[in-house]
Amino acid sequence: MNKLLNRIRTLLVAIPAIVSITAVEPRDYAVYTTSVLLALLLIRFVSARPKYRQLLLLAEFVYFAWVAHNYGGVLFLTLFSTLIATYRSKPELTHSIALSIAGLFALLTALQGSPLPLLLSAVLLWLTIAAILNASNESEVKHHQIEDLYEALTASHAELEAARRRMQQYALQVEQQAQIEERNRIAKDIHDDLGHRLIRVKMMSEAALHLFDSDADRARSTLKQIRDQLQDSMELMRRTVRRIGSDQEKDIRRYALDRLVQESAAALGISVTFRITGHARPIYPSLELILFKNAQEAITNAVRHGNATSVTIELVFGAEHVALTIANNGIIPDEPIADGLGMKGMKERMALIGGSMAWEREGGFAITTTLPLLGS
Repeated sequence: MNKLLNRIRTLLVAIPAIVSITAVEPRDYAVYTTSVLLALLLIRFVSARPKYRQLLLLAEFVYFAWVAHNYGGVLFLTLFSTLIATYRSKPELTHSIALSIAGLFALLTALQGSPLPLLLSAVLLWLTIAAILNASNESEVKHHQIEDLYEALTASHAELEAARRRMQQYALQVEQQAQIEERNRIAKDIHDDLGHRLIRVKMMSEAALHLFDSDADRARSTLKQIRDQLQDSMELMRRTVRRIGSDQEKDIRRYALDRLVQESAAALGISVTFRITGHARPIYPSLELILFKNAQEAITNAVRHGNATSVTIELVFGAEHVALTIANNGIIPDEPIADGLGMKGMKERMALIGGSMAWEREGGFAITTTLPLLGS
């Protein structure tokens, strides 16, 4: 751009100088040629000294006005070269206006004694070119601002895409961790509950074998107890298999709370109510998984430790948080609540996402999980 500008400025000095040579006396050719060469040298000097550009441009106005006033012709056009350089250097608006006014006075000095139509035409051309150059500068500034904004938006988009990928990886890790916890829990249930039941059945079977010869009635009663124990063990095994099994048609909603309500009511034989309040909206899979696992844990604890027959699940959407409250009509614990494996798992899951947990005993035991909505 600087090379092109220098060429344009050189032509705006050289062409008027060549055209105006006809108005110069032969005896003044040497001085005239030297004056033109100094003008061209001054253009080069301004280009080579950007630090003093505005001061040198002001000197150009004075020198070009002197040359045009002394030799006449169309040398006043050389002042337009300086005007173009003034705006292409992109000074502040106040400096541009000041230099334009100074150049206009130089133009009027160069055209002193010229016909009025020529004077008015030159002034109008000067103002028009100054306005066009100023508008061009403003347009270029806006163009650069748009480019900077586009680059910033591109960088933001890349950051958001990276954050989305990290969130997907995080959700996958949380899901895998939850699956590991669920498998460990099922293994513990089988070992602690079903294993003990089978041990009791084995011992009762051995006792019944010894009682057949001596006390048939007690042996018959023991067999009935074995039958009941086996029936309970079968029900426990069915529930465990249902938890392990995966319904492929519903697999994409395996962590939906409404599905948990249906399965819990059917498997545990209790009444489960579910309602949503606030402005419901989709949430990240990691949040949905945490709410699902905490609700599952709370329902299980309500039945196992509180002998609850009715559970109410309420999901409340706020502006920046989502809260899940599970209340039941079971036994209200009086002593401080100890952190068992299930409670520790709930707290660990919430700690990953920056959530909190609280419980209350008034009007029935209720536990509330509060999670921040990501991006709020």
